[in-house]
Amino acid sequence: MEEKKNRNAAKDYFCGILLVLFGIYVIIDSLNMKVYNTFLDAPGFFPTIIGGVLVVLGAVLAFIGFKLGGAKELKEVCNGAFLKQFITSDSTVRVVILVAMMVVYIYVLLGRVHFIIATSIYLIANFLYLKATKQWWLGIIIAVAMSVIVFYAFKLGFGITMP
Repeated sequence: MEEKKNRNAAKDYFCGILLVLFGIYVIIDSLNMKVYNTFLDAPGFFPTIIGGVLVVLGAVLAFIGFKLGGAKELKEVCNGAFLKQFITSDSTVRVVILVAMMVVYIYVLLGRVHFIIATSIYLIANFLYLKATKQWWLGIIIAVAMSVIVFYAFKLGFGITMP
């Protein structure tokens, strides 16, 4: 039980540091947004608040993890054998493949191919890879239907043109 607690402390410490860094990034990026009249009506006002909250909560999480011995445990966890096991695990490979699909969708398909086609391709690939439906053809129907529904909901319902 003690080993599990230390591993959780290492996770808390690491995730807290990541949250602080991400919060700082959000704050810097939101402060670089254009200010029209005052900062209160600028598009970067709310993201600045969210970034500040992320920094504070990340610092609290990192501090708790550090107090519970997370820094020491993190050094032990990050040895070569653990990292090799982590990188070659099925769940890590699965996440990397799903992130790669998302990157292809965002940076290759969107903007170059019509939204319905791009989103259908992305959803079909995800459904087939994750085996989300028992029949492959059902996944295709659901993916295309959801792409069409989302496109027209935004276009007709909200008046927003999708990329």
